[in-house]
Amino acid sequence: MVTGGGTGIGEAIAKVFAREGAKVAITGRRQGELERVVKDIERTGGQALALPGSVTNEHDVQEAVATTVGALGRLDILVNNAGNLFHTARLHETTDQMWDETFDVFMKGTFRFIRAAIPRMLQQGGGSILNISTVVGLKAIPGFEAHAYQAAKAGVIMLTKTVAVHYAKQNIRCNCICPAGVLTPPIANMVKDRQINAWFEGVHPMGRLGQPEEVAEAAVYFASEESRWTTGSILSVDGGVTAA
Repeated sequence: MVTGGGTGIGEAIAKVFAREGAKVAITGRRQGELERVVKDIERTGGQALALPGSVTNEHDVQEAVATTVGALGRLDILVNNAGNLFHTARLHETTDQMWDETFDVFMKGTFRFIRAAIPRMLQQGGGSILNISTVVGLKAIPGFEAHAYQAAKAGVIMLTKTVAVHYAKQNIRCNCICPAGVLTPPIANMVKDRQINAWFEGVHPMGRLGQPEEVAEAAVYFASEESRWTTGSILSVDGGVTAA
């Protein structure tokens, strides 16, 4: 299951997983985008399921997990990727509403899906959970002020570690990928402005933004048996940002 699987990184992960032979369930708020991705996967011989709903709605989360298990038989892999465009504002201009909405999507949404998936994984003898965070959950970057988003994504990183430690003996692994700037639709719109694009590219030592597929290929490792001894790992896929 890939949350936020209708566009961007989530879409790329769903398609790469399907390419590798996985049966994929994707969630998201926009049914049309989900159905488009499902059709793309089916055209290449894969199997996919569209599950419209929001990570902020507990009923939607529980129903998505139950429907996936009912239709596909198991839930071996959960990728927590969903998120909307974050608020950017100086801290003293960040409202409670901005803070709460951001945490509800990025932090609590991840928690809700992990909470719903773990009982299924315990029943079947294990599973792999992969959280998508961000390099700005690891380090502050001058000129980038998204305090609520960064704090929520830092929370996702620590949640990854606590889940990894406390479910390791039950064969449930939990890892995390931290991308830097990736050309998802919202970012692609932002970098149409030449100054913004120059700033984004300048932040990355490799001099360019990433592609969703470059994150998806890293996700394959964490979801596969090749990483069976890897849990609690935080991987930066970032064009060198965290090295600078």
